[in-house]
Amino acid sequence: MKIQCDCGRFQAELAHAPKNSPGRLMCYCDDCQAFAEMIGRADVMDKWGGTEIVPAYPCDITILKGGELLCHSQVPRKRLHRFSTTCCNAPIANAMPGFPWVGLFHSVYSAADPDALGRFGKLRSRIMGRYAKGAPNFKISDKISMRDMLVVLPFIMKGKIFGKHKGSPFFEAGGATPIGRKRA
Repeated sequence: MKIQCDCGRFQAELAHAPKNSPGRLMCYCDDCQAFAEMIGRADVMDKWGGTEIVPAYPCDITILKGGELLCHSQVPRKRLHRFSTTCCNAPIANAMPGFPWVGLFHSVYSAADPDALGRFGKLRSRIMGRYAKGAPNFKISDKISMRDMLVVLPFIMKGKIFGKHKGSPFFEAGGATPIGRKRA
């Protein structure tokens, strides 16, 4: 499956999709909202401040072109790095060094193929509802519920057991230093 930024200058290939993914997830946390606003892309959030991501294993992602267009920012005091492009300010992913999870923004799928998200099925989980804007008319876990954990825990455990965090295209060899320039 191909993924790309909005203008197509950054492109990557995702192996084993949609099979190797827990599916579509929605996060309403203040960090996701701040990131979208920082890069001037509030359009990637729903009207309640939610950002849809579809996780993949780091080792399943191969950057085909435009890797030099990536930049990153980091959530203060946490290990989470958020990647976007310099060409069209497209949010691409969030990832942590040594963790078998790359949260790919929904827009990288739909920019490459408008029907791609449908291959992952329906939205499976909504988390961090305490940061949602307004009063959504659907259920969102305040933090992360046990039901939400059951959606992603098998994916994370399989990734840990089989070393799926190794070879992340978002970190230099050694796995701790993010690629691209740091976004101010």
